[in-house]
Amino acid sequence: MIFASDSLAGKHIVVTGASSGLGQAAAAYLATLGANLSLVGRDEARLDATLSGLGGEGAHAVFAADVGDFGAADELVQRIVKERGAIDGLFHSAGTSLVMPMRLTKEAQIDDLFGAAVMGALGMAKALSRKNAMNDGGSLVFMSSVSAVRGRRGMVAYSAAKAATSGMVRALAVELADRRIRVNSITAGAVETAMHRSFVESVSDDLVAGYRDLHPLGFGQPDDVAAAVAFLLSDASPWITGIDLPVDGGYAAK
Repeated sequence: MIFASDSLAGKHIVVTGASSGLGQAAAAYLATLGANLSLVGRDEARLDATLSGLGGEGAHAVFAADVGDFGAADELVQRIVKERGAIDGLFHSAGTSLVMPMRLTKEAQIDDLFGAAVMGALGMAKALSRKNAMNDGGSLVFMSSVSAVRGRRGMVAYSAAKAATSGMVRALAVELADRRIRVNSITAGAVETAMHRSFVESVSDDLVAGYRDLHPLGFGQPDDVAAAVAFLLSDASPWITGIDLPVDGGYAAK
């Protein structure tokens, strides 16, 4: 572990999408740094499994909820604050993926995609903009993707959702700067989560090899993202706000 075990001691941090993938990995990582975590996800049983696997000395709680709606996300944050106190940090990892040619993309798929990634993020941003909800000097981290800055076939809707996230981050960073609240996103490349494995198992070896070659350092691991999240949530990044931090194995450099 690079960070000291008390790097986030006493900080109340909300992690969405904590029942799987990058959210789950980040929760495990942040717990070892002493954070008090509020874990959010749609599947309560899987959230409980995440909770049971956490280490560290922090106090944690789970909130089974769907954050794919503006109003629901706002209300969830209000509930968390009421039950557990003001928030010091957020890692918004909830979201879905979509690989589909635009000519075949359905409105329902776009609604689902933009739900957690954009509308839920905006709802949480609204809630956390209230002074009694988030402590001054806090940090918000949203999950974006290299798809926001690099075009690929079949990624039109997904790229649009992630580009919206990046735009939100820049404006929100300016809006909350007076309170020293930092707002950033992580533009990740391909990370070997269960969702990623399902994708590579569904396509040819040649396609997987070509996809891997787009990343000079190869595919990433969940802890690569989790460590970047910890950095942005910690006091090690007090003068960083409004950026998209590439964690992509060199994808955007090619």
